[in-house]
Amino acid sequence: MNKKIIITTLLALVTLTGWAQKQNKYTISGDLSVMTSKIAIPVKADTVYVLNDSTMVTPAGQQQKKYAVKDGKFEISGSVSRPIYSNLMVQLEIDYQGKKRKTMQPIPFILEPGNIVLDSEWVVFKGTPLNDASITACEKLNKLAESNENDKLKQEASSFVKQHAADPASIFVIMQATNFMNAKDLLELLAMCSEDMQHTNTDLSLIRERLLKEANSPQAGDKFTDFAVEYEGKTTRFSDYVGKGQYVLVDFWASWCGPCRREIPNLIAAYNKYKDKGLQVLGVAAWDKPEDTKKAIAEDKIPYPQILNSQKIATDIYGIDGIPHIILFSPDGTIVARGLRGENIEKKLAEVYK
Repeated sequence: MNKKIIITTLLALVTLTGWAQKQNKYTISGDLSVMTSKIAIPVKADTVYVLNDSTMVTPAGQQQKKYAVKDGKFEISGSVSRPIYSNLMVQLEIDYQGKKRKTMQPIPFILEPGNIVLDSEWVVFKGTPLNDASITACEKLNKLAESNENDKLKQEASSFVKQHAADPASIFVIMQATNFMNAKDLLELLAMCSEDMQHTNTDLSLIRERLLKEANSPQAGDKFTDFAVEYEGKTTRFSDYVGKGQYVLVDFWASWCGPCRREIPNLIAAYNKYKDKGLQVLGVAAWDKPEDTKKAIAEDKIPYPQILNSQKIATDIYGIDGIPHIILFSPDGTIVARGLRGENIEKKLAEVYK
C-alpha cells in the first residue's frame, strides 16, 4: 500500500476517534443547597461521586472518583460510550443533637452524553434525552397514582417500558414505580426489558430478587400475617396491635439506619395528628440490638409502642429486605398500602380518614 495512503488513513482514524470522544462527553452539575435546606436538621453536602455497575465509563474507575462540593455546588465531567443507569452519591454531614455523622444520599439518573443538570427544587436530573423522558414519565405516573387511576397507571408504565426496553430509561422508571405499583405488576414490567437491560444491571437484579420475595408475601388487600417475638422473658405478638379495630401504621426500622431515623419525624407527626381519630403507630425493630433500639427511641423521643428484637422474623414474613418499610393496616388487619415514605404517609392517611 502506498505510504501516503497509509498516513492519510491513520490521520482519518485519529480524527474520527477524536470526534467520537467529543460526542461521548458529559457534564453533571448542580446545586445541592436547596435539597439540604429542606431537611429539618442541619445538613451540608460534602462530596459527590457517580456510582454504577458498568465498565463503560472512561477512564477506568472514574465513576468512583470523589468530587468536592463547594457552597452546595458541584460539577463532574467525563465520557461514556453508552447510556447507563447510575446514581449520584451525595455524602451528607449531619449535625444531629450536637453530634456530627456522615451518611450517603443517592440521586438516580441516566449517565449519557450531554449536559446533565440537577433540578434543585425537585432533586432530579434533566437536560439530556433519556433523563428528560424518564422524569416526564415518572411525573405522569405519580399523578395517576395520586388520583388512584391504577389501571391507567399500569398501561402508561407498560407503554413506556416497551418503548425503552433496550435503554436504561426503562430501569429508571421501574425503580421509581416501586413507590406506587405492586410487586406482581413490577415483575411484569421487568420482563418487558431487553435481555441486555435485565442481565447487565446489578440494581435491576437486586430489585427482581426483592420483588419475587415480596410477591410471595402479604400484599395490599391481604390479611396480616401474625408473628411472635420474645424479649426479656416476654412474648409480644403482632396481633396484639394489628386487627384490633383501628388503623395501624407499622414502621419496620433499625437504629443504625439513617433513612429510618429520617422517617421518624413523619411518623410522629402522623401519630400526633390522627391518634385522636383512632390511628395507632407501631415500630418493629429489625436487624438491631435491643439496647441500640432503646437508645434511638429515647434520642428521637418516639411516643408510640415498639416491638423490640424482631431481627429477621418480621421482615422474612413480610418480604422486606430494605428498611425503612412502612405498612398501613386497616381496622380488620387487611393491608391497605405498603412501602409508604415521606409525604405519601400523610397522603394515604388523609385519604382513609377524610
